[in-house]
Amino acid sequence: MAIILILLGFMIFPSDEMVEFRKNSGPNPTFVMVDSVECESGLRKSGYSYAPGGRVMFKQVSEDGSVEMPVCNGDVVE
Repeated sequence: MAIILILLGFMIFPSDEMVEFRKNSGPNPTFVMVDSVECESGLRKSGYSYAPGGRVMFKQVSEDGSVEMPVCNGDVVE
Protein backbone atom coordinates (compact mmCIF):
# COMPACT_ATOMS: atom_id res chain seq x y z
CA MET A 1 0.00 0.00 0.00
CA ALA A 2 2.85 2.37 0.82
CA ILE A 3 4.37 1.82 -2.63
CA ILE A 4 1.08 2.79 -4.28
CA LEU A 5 0.91 6.00 -2.23
CA ILE A 6 4.50 6.88 -3.16
CA LEU A 7 3.77 6.31 -6.86
CA LEU A 8 0.63 8.44 -6.62
CA GLY A 9 2.71 11.19 -5.03
CA PHE A 10 5.10 11.12 -7.99
CA MET A 11 2.14 11.44 -10.35
CA ILE A 12 0.59 14.35 -8.46
CA PHE A 13 3.90 16.22 -8.00
CA PRO A 14 5.93 15.17 -11.05
CA SER A 15 9.67 15.69 -11.14
CA ASP A 16 11.63 16.31 -14.34
CA GLU A 17 12.67 12.64 -14.23
CA MET A 18 9.04 11.47 -14.00
CA VAL A 19 8.08 13.70 -16.95
CA GLU A 20 10.90 12.15 -19.03
CA PHE A 21 9.86 8.66 -17.91
CA ARG A 22 6.28 9.21 -19.08
CA LYS A 23 7.48 10.66 -22.38
CA ASN A 24 9.79 7.69 -23.08
CA SER A 25 7.90 4.74 -21.59
CA GLY A 26 5.99 2.19 -23.60
CA PRO A 27 2.21 1.93 -23.91
CA ASN A 28 1.83 -1.04 -21.53
CA PRO A 29 0.75 0.23 -18.07
CA THR A 30 1.85 -3.02 -16.37
CA PHE A 31 4.89 -3.08 -14.06
CA VAL A 32 6.52 -5.88 -12.10
CA MET A 33 8.66 -5.68 -8.98
CA VAL A 34 12.28 -6.67 -9.58
CA ASP A 35 15.33 -6.99 -7.36
CA SER A 36 16.42 -3.50 -6.35
CA VAL A 37 19.53 -2.55 -8.32
CA GLU A 38 21.71 0.53 -8.39
CA CYS A 39 20.95 2.67 -11.41
CA GLU A 40 20.93 6.27 -12.58
CA SER A 41 17.79 7.75 -14.09
CA GLY A 42 18.15 8.32 -17.80
CA LEU A 43 17.23 7.33 -21.31
CA ARG A 44 18.72 4.05 -22.50
CA LYS A 45 18.40 2.02 -25.69
CA SER A 46 15.83 -0.18 -23.91
CA GLY A 47 13.81 2.78 -22.59
CA TYR A 48 13.89 5.29 -19.77
CA SER A 49 15.07 4.16 -16.33
CA TYR A 50 13.47 6.06 -13.47
CA ALA A 51 15.60 5.51 -10.38
CA PRO A 52 14.59 7.67 -7.42
CA GLY A 53 17.31 7.47 -4.80
CA GLY A 54 19.64 5.75 -7.28
CA ARG A 55 17.79 2.41 -7.34
CA VAL A 56 15.28 0.74 -9.65
CA MET A 57 12.63 -1.51 -8.09
CA PHE A 58 10.01 -1.82 -10.85
CA LYS A 59 10.28 -2.72 -14.53
CA GLN A 60 7.69 -2.03 -17.21
CA VAL A 61 6.40 -5.11 -19.01
CA SER A 62 6.91 -4.99 -22.80
CA GLU A 63 3.97 -5.20 -25.18
CA ASP A 64 4.82 -8.87 -25.87
CA GLY A 65 4.61 -9.66 -22.13
CA SER A 66 8.37 -9.99 -21.58
CA VAL A 67 10.47 -8.16 -19.01
CA GLU A 68 13.90 -7.16 -20.33
CA MET A 69 16.72 -7.98 -17.94
CA PRO A 70 18.97 -6.82 -16.48
CA VAL A 71 16.88 -3.91 -15.25
CA CYS A 72 19.33 -1.06 -15.74
CA ASN A 73 20.67 -2.39 -19.02
CA GLY A 74 22.43 -0.44 -21.74
CA ASP A 75 24.29 2.79 -22.12
CA VAL A 76 22.65 6.09 -21.31
CA VAL A 77 21.58 7.86 -24.50
CA GLU A 78 22.83 11.44 -24.53
